[in-house]
Amino acid sequence: MDGTVFASTDASDATVVAIVVLSRLLVPLLIPRFPLAIIAALVIDAADQTVLAALTDVDTSETGLYQSYDKAMDIYYLSIAYLSTMRNWTSDAAFRISQFLFFYRLIGVALFELIGERWLLLVFPNTFEYFFIAYEVVRLRYEPARRSARFWLLLAAFIWIFIKLPQEYWIHVAQLDFTDAVRDHPWFGVAIVVALIALAVAC
Repeated sequence: MDGTVFASTDASDATVVAIVVLSRLLVPLLIPRFPLAIIAALVIDAADQTVLAALTDVDTSETGLYQSYDKAMDIYYLSIAYLSTMRNWTSDAAFRISQFLFFYRLIGVALFELIGERWLLLVFPNTFEYFFIAYEVVRLRYEPARRSARFWLLLAAFIWIFIKLPQEYWIHVAQLDFTDAVRDHPWFGVAIVVALIALAVAC
């Protein structure tokens, strides 16, 4: 493990770091065959900072090198998801929208790495990820190609405005941790699960 990124003081730290990194590397490989495995990748992404901060001496602060590692791992699993859209998606309109959302996010991450301003991640939200999940949920029950371009565009706009913008503000501007929020307010986690089930039923 590269000590410049994860400075571990003992073997237990190294073990935790290895488990976290391997999980972020291996789980996304399931996405092309089982697209909704991206939800597991999302959960790991949401939890790894809390796990590393609680169980290791890794610097997970805003100025720590964890931030660059986290963005690299994000791009890794989102790239696999994007390749999955090229292989599996039958709706050209949905694919074109996802293509824009994916590359738009890449621009934001690149600017963030160059400039270091966290508000850039709010301007360039990761809408692609939730749009990917929404498409795959729809695909469980319907043929996506039969849905209109307007349907996919409105769905992307809804996710962007009402889900991703608040989430990006929560994480990158207010710098609040999702797992901490669930720990401190269990109802919040229940609300998220109910919302996801409602979305699946509505689609």
